[in-house]
Amino acid sequence: MKLVHKYIPALFLITLASISYAQSGLPAVNSTVNRQNMDLQMGNQTPFAMWSFWSNNNKSTNNPEYTFLVTMLNGTKKEVKSRIYVDTYAHKSYLLFVDQSLSKADTNREQVIYPEQTIEIARNIAALSTKKQAQIVSAPNYYTGIAKDSCWMFKFISGHINAYSLLSEPEGKMFNPKSIVAIQLNNGAIVQYNEENLRAMVGDDPDAIESIQWKNYLQAIKRYNRNTERAKKKE
Repeated sequence: MKLVHKYIPALFLITLASISYAQSGLPAVNSTVNRQNMDLQMGNQTPFAMWSFWSNNNKSTNNPEYTFLVTMLNGTKKEVKSRIYVDTYAHKSYLLFVDQSLSKADTNREQVIYPEQTIEIARNIAALSTKKQAQIVSAPNYYTGIAKDSCWMFKFISGHINAYSLLSEPEGKMFNPKSIVAIQLNNGAIVQYNEENLRAMVGDDPDAIESIQWKNYLQAIKRYNRNTERAKKKE
C-alpha cells in the first residue's frame, strides 16, 4: 500500500503535464483550422483552402470532363479528354491523358500532364445551333487557360480588374466562385485572389469597398469595373 502511495504523486504530475501540454497546443491547432475554414467561406484562396476544396469536390458537376486542346512547351498540340484533377500532395492541377492506341496493360497508357509541362490548355465553348433539322457546329470559340504556377488560369472577367478561375467554366450557372484563384489590375501582375490584394486594386471606390466589407469579393470586382467604365465614358 505504501508503494502505491509513493507513486501516486509522480503519476499525478505526469498526467497534469500531459494535460497542460495538450491545452497549450490546442489554441494553435484550432486557430489554424478556423482560419482555413474562414478562408473557404470568405473566398481567400490560400493554397490549403483552394486545394482542400477542389480535392474534396473534384468530381462535382462544376468540374466535368471536357476535351482540351493542350499546347505543350515544345509547341506541339494534343487533344486530351479529361476533367481538371488536383494532386493533393503536389498541390497542382493536372489532366489525365489516356492513349487509346496502347493496351490497358501498358504503363504508358495513362499520362499525367501538369501545368508546367504546357503553355496553355483550351476548350471549344462554341454553342451548337440547329438549322434545317441538322446540327451545325459554329466556328470554334476557344476558352483558354494559361499555365501559371500550380494550375491553369482561365480569365472569366475582363475589365479594369481581370479575374481568373482554375476551372474552365465561363461565368454562368456552372460557375463556382470558389474556383477564383487570381486577379489582375489592367495589365499588371497577376496576384492571389484575396481581400488585401483586392482592396489595393479598388482604392476608394465606395461601392466596391462596401462589397468587400460584406465579403462579396466577386461583386466588388464587378462594381469597380462598372464604375470605372462609367467614369471613363464621362471623360
